[in-house]
Amino acid sequence: MIKTKRVAVAGFGNVGKGVIEVLLQGQIPELKLEKIVVKHPGKIRPFSVDPSLIVTDFSQVIRDPNIDVIVEVMGGIKDAVSLILSALRNGKDIVTANKVVISQHGNEIFSLAIKLGRTVGFRGTFVGCNALIHDLSLSARRIRRMCAILNGTCNYILSHMARSGISFEQALREAQEKGYAEANASEDIDGLDTAHKIQILLGVISNTYNIPPDIPCEGIRDITMQDIQYAKELGYAIKLLGVIERENGSVTVFVRPTLVPHGTMLASIEDANNAIELENDLGVVSGLIAPGAGTYPTTVAIINDLLDIARGATLMMPTLNTPIVLNDIGNIRGRYYLRLTVKDQPRVLAQITRILGDHDISLASVIQKESAPAEAVPVVMTTHEVKERELRAALEKVDQLEVVKAKTKIIPILEGRGQQPAFIN
Repeated sequence: MIKTKRVAVAGFGNVGKGVIEVLLQGQIPELKLEKIVVKHPGKIRPFSVDPSLIVTDFSQVIRDPNIDVIVEVMGGIKDAVSLILSALRNGKDIVTANKVVISQHGNEIFSLAIKLGRTVGFRGTFVGCNALIHDLSLSARRIRRMCAILNGTCNYILSHMARSGISFEQALREAQEKGYAEANASEDIDGLDTAHKIQILLGVISNTYNIPPDIPCEGIRDITMQDIQYAKELGYAIKLLGVIERENGSVTVFVRPTLVPHGTMLASIEDANNAIELENDLGVVSGLIAPGAGTYPTTVAIINDLLDIARGATLMMPTLNTPIVLNDIGNIRGRYYLRLTVKDQPRVLAQITRILGDHDISLASVIQKESAPAEAVPVVMTTHEVKERELRAALEKVDQLEVVKAKTKIIPILEGRGQQPAFIN
């Protein structure tokens, strides 16, 4: 007979209210809501709860012998880490949706949980792909490559720019008006949210909690309608991708805007949806499309963790302290999209291609459209495969030319299936 787990929920915000609502319905016999921790007990809530459930100090649930599991959905970092570590030391299991805490403090949290024989569930930190990753984390097959769209705000902005022909600033404003982006959307549009999720996923598929504290990360602030339009003309959509690739003992990880071929799953993802594509060591590709965020998708992920704990099932918690050494991003070989801003005058292309040729960089295409007389015009190029370090060294010289009026925009190109893999070390 499965013993009912008594649950405390720390936080009554957007995510917390979903978890509380489900537990209060009493339709999951394995789970019983015991306490709710809030900072402001007098605050108006979306629904009423029994006042006897409310406490204002999380130490009350940490020390309560009647509490088996604590759900941390309070947000922030310092207090959340303190709550999690104290709860583990007091014999509680933990479920959290706090991706910053897990990505930046996972080493301390997981090592303590393993030492004490406790469990930490964190499906809610990457809602859009938790089901597939959970299944694959239990598989004997090794994941070789992962490409993922993990931020609904960025995907909404980029797909809306492509669909409606509006600027980045307009698309961001509309995302904020519709609730897809916070008033301060920096963590989303600068790629940090995606980076946190990729760090967590790297630990899951590598079965280690000793993950690098920082990974190469670039957001979408500098993506223009020109880039969107040129990419479309070349047969691509621009997506913010998190990429993990393991090849010949090295691990390459980054978050960057990327040109994704039309006709592929990742290119088709619209609005605030997430998607993940994984390739195992046999070359078998799996994929999943799911909502990227929101109260109830996150609630489902948290409830699934709680049920696994109640039923004694294996959670996808990394168990080893093996360090991960990242490949220098300069060693990546791939194809690239380049947007240069140059003077509209003769022999400009000759100067640029001479420098590229000196670095053994060959071009697959060049686009320079007729335009009205202007001080500067865009020239778009795509390269054949090249090592990124060589490309950047060449572009550093290109950007110093008197005819080049702005820093060259570089976007990697994700190759389609049936071709050479896109990111090879």
